[in-house]
Amino acid sequence: MRPDRGFTLLELLISLTILGVIMVIVFGAFRVGVRAWEKGEKDLDTQQRYRSVLELMQRQLASAFIPDQKNGGGQRFGFKGDGKSLEFLSRVSLVPGNSFGLVYVRYRVTINDAGQEALSFYEKNVVLLSDDFEPDAVAEDDFYELIPGMEAFEIEYLKVMPPTDEGSEDAEAWAFSWEPENETGYPLAVRLRYQAAAESPPVCVIAPMPGKGE
Repeated sequence: MRPDRGFTLLELLISLTILGVIMVIVFGAFRVGVRAWEKGEKDLDTQQRYRSVLELMQRQLASAFIPDQKNGGGQRFGFKGDGKSLEFLSRVSLVPGNSFGLVYVRYRVTINDAGQEALSFYEKNVVLLSDDFEPDAVAEDDFYELIPGMEAFEIEYLKVMPPTDEGSEDAEAWAFSWEPENETGYPLAVRLRYQAAAESPPVCVIAPMPGKGE
């Protein structure tokens, strides 16, 4: 038998090299796992925060107010919107300081510097609006940013469509516009559709409107 002997320097170096490679692989996998976990947590937090934005919009829409058409207020502040913008009066404010009376609200979707869609809104107490107020003339600095960047954001309106045949009942359909000149009161509901990224599923929130469109 060969007597017991210690490791040679070469064997020790080989063992240390193998151990080093194993440690690199283990810690590399650990870092990848940590990054994936952090990204998942960040994405979840972002989704939750943006869903809260949709729920706040839903709450404000549920408290929408349509002025009396007879005195001209309905034409000035009537419920109006398309697929990328929405304006109306509401009894609920999202801005500190507007805790009393009605507020004029305008939501809009724009394109940011990265080519993504962004959601912002403007709000002001009706009492503080001048007689010559023009919604399209609101300064950029007066808009509050809600969602700085996303794949897409769409707004749809549930309408009552007239019957196509005599004796048939009214039908309901989603549309991408609501014009006070052609419509009366509110839509039946407003659907808010948000998509964070191209590979992400869209998130939808439906806000039932008061008065059932009357």
